[in-house]
Amino acid sequence: MAADVDAAPGTECPGPALDFVALAPALWLIPARGDKADGDNRGQVVNLLLARQGGRLWLLGAGPSPAFGRALACQAHLRLGLAVSEVAIPRARAELALGAAGLPAARLYATAAVRAAMRRQCAVCEQRLRDQLGEAAADLGAAPVRMPERLLTGTQGRWGPFAWRQIALGGSVTTVWRHQGADVVAAWGLMWPGQPPDGRDSGIVRLVAVGPLWLHGAGSATRFIGEQGPPAGLDEARRQAAYWAWMWQEAQAAVARGENPGAAPPPPVAAWGLHERHALNWQRAWRQAEDEFLAGAPRR
Repeated sequence: MAADVDAAPGTECPGPALDFVALAPALWLIPARGDKADGDNRGQVVNLLLARQGGRLWLLGAGPSPAFGRALACQAHLRLGLAVSEVAIPRARAELALGAAGLPAARLYATAAVRAAMRRQCAVCEQRLRDQLGEAAADLGAAPVRMPERLLTGTQGRWGPFAWRQIALGGSVTTVWRHQGADVVAAWGLMWPGQPPDGRDSGIVRLVAVGPLWLHGAGSATRFIGEQGPPAGLDEARRQAAYWAWMWQEAQAAVARGENPGAAPPPPVAAWGLHERHALNWQRAWRQAEDEFLAGAPRR
């Protein structure tokens, strides 16, 4: 039966059954299941982080639907004996945000820029997700969008056990979060460990610029959580950031030679060339390099 966050031990929680992967004594990863939202994974395609501090549970990302939010609330309470009372949305993506409507008792936070992006995008993103989920779109219900009521002010600060910093991506915005006690950094919209990163919502030049910025802000962190995939080390984080510098140089050179975009060049990590995202990234980079070239902008 469906149960709310106050369910007593032994109560059956609604599905999907979630994994709580311990990263530290008071920090858990709720891992994504698959690359693309569909009826089988019910939209659970983005990693979430859950931390305990001060007798409260702090959740980064809320999942893809109110039904998911209710499942998470119940299962976290049964496993950990606490309610999820604080939720932050790291960036405006339906699969990160729509679960908040299933956590009505939790306080919901975002930066002003992330909240503004949600206001602009939520209707379109909700419909896209409905189309992808098929019959599982019932998880969304009639009104799945809950806007953050509380603002994280400025461009950096502290939120519970996390230090955060906002990063503008040139077309979108994200926030990078560091759990200092566990030495873990979460970088939604910047990392996809084991796969090429995704430039869909970003300017390639901006991605080149922010790589050193967010890695420097990670300090001495040794573990990194991306949009999808398992925890990764510093070498993988550097590969993800360096990919954009390499791609931009390749795109600028191709445009300067007068070439059409053609097939994407082999990436520095050979296996990434087999992923469809790499070809899409190349098309975006080439178009942006062509726009810069035609506008007569100075080469970078």
